[in-house]
Amino acid sequence: MLLQLGQGWKAGINWTMEYNIDTKGKGLFLFLSTITLIMMMAVTTLLWWFVSPRLHEISEILANLSLTFLRIFYFVLILGTILVYLTCFLEKNFLVAKFAVHAFIKILFPVTLYFGRLIGLSKDRIRESFVFLNNSFIKALRRKFRSSDILLLLPHCLQDTRCGLRITVNIFNCQECKKCDIARLISLAKKHGISIAIATGGTLARKIIVENKPKLIIAVACERDLVEGLREVFPIPVYGILNERPEGPCINTRVATDKIELVLNSLLE
Repeated sequence: MLLQLGQGWKAGINWTMEYNIDTKGKGLFLFLSTITLIMMMAVTTLLWWFVSPRLHEISEILANLSLTFLRIFYFVLILGTILVYLTCFLEKNFLVAKFAVHAFIKILFPVTLYFGRLIGLSKDRIRESFVFLNNSFIKALRRKFRSSDILLLLPHCLQDTRCGLRITVNIFNCQECKKCDIARLISLAKKHGISIAIATGGTLARKIIVENKPKLIIAVACERDLVEGLREVFPIPVYGILNERPEGPCINTRVATDKIELVLNSLLE
């Protein structure tokens, strides 16, 4: 009996450790989006205040209906925000994660990005925080995937510029010279049995996704490309990993392969 309890306790610990994925940095976007939502509420309240006298002149029923609609809108907004915070910080699925991802990706991100720029924050800093937020939603789902359902999508800038091999057509053309991270990533993909490909742009990335039909994409890219990609392929979940740029953007970039393996160990069945 004690042995069974001990094994169950260990299993619980392992399950928790399996999802020990770094999602730090999401707080900035959550803060900015909350301020943005408050501003949206203030603007809609101001608009109603200006319009309401006219509505009362036209019809009392119409004025009351508009006020009721506004109250319901605020209630849903506040409740949704609370649930999003719970989902992100506790990283547990509160049956709102999918709706929250859709709302944040399609609606709130561009408005929050504009607001962040107004107060002097760089676009990349806001995008980076949004990537962490997106990863937090995926982590909250606590879902496992088969290796055949996962696609590791890489940018072409990971390839060393001195390399003359054409690996964008077929990544397995790589001769594993170890001058870049491609060889290690191929080895990682083979080890876990997942699909792997390099995209030179949005058109090729869409083609690769259509051909592979993944249920989860682990994408490596810069802040801009990651955000644009995960917004475009939604509702397919995309776990974003930012590349490293020791020589500047779009040239001889690197990626921490141990981070990718950690994600795979967490999300694979």
